[in-house]
Amino acid sequence: MASFKVTTQLTKTEYCKLFLRLSYRQRLYQIITMMGILLLILSIVRFFVKSLLSENVQLFLLAFSIYGLVLFPILIWIRAKKIYASSLGLQGPIEYNFNDQGLTLDASSNRSTFAWGDFGKTEKTRDYLLLFGYNRAAYFLKLKDLQPDQIQFIEDRVAMQSPVIDQKTKK
Repeated sequence: MASFKVTTQLTKTEYCKLFLRLSYRQRLYQIITMMGILLLILSIVRFFVKSLLSENVQLFLLAFSIYGLVLFPILIWIRAKKIYASSLGLQGPIEYNFNDQGLTLDASSNRSTFAWGDFGKTEKTRDYLLLFGYNRAAYFLKLKDLQPDQIQFIEDRVAMQSPVIDQKTKK
């Protein structure tokens, strides 16, 4: 396939949703959410059953469950908004130039060039194609901006450069 160019732009809301979704893939965020759910259940059960827990402990459990289930996601959203506001490259259009050697990314007059070996994997979500670099950064392309053959081209190039993973450990 010949080289091709894709221009994409994320709104602040799109970026925050994507940031929140990717954040909750990390084990720490999942643990905090599960603890919040368990503590909320324990707090509710405490109101209907005589408990050994003091009232102060009960309030702490309820407060932590509210933090884990409500405030924590809000804090992540606020963090994403700050990142978006401070990065001019995210606010404007991002131009991706793909070829057989890799890709060049142009965002707000900043140019970065990457070889295919700089990426560990690709992942398709409902709306995006994500390119994950080994530095844990995710580069995003809207699927509506790509043709099926372009998606296949990107996935094939990243897969050819990624280290071979044993099928038993592959998830």
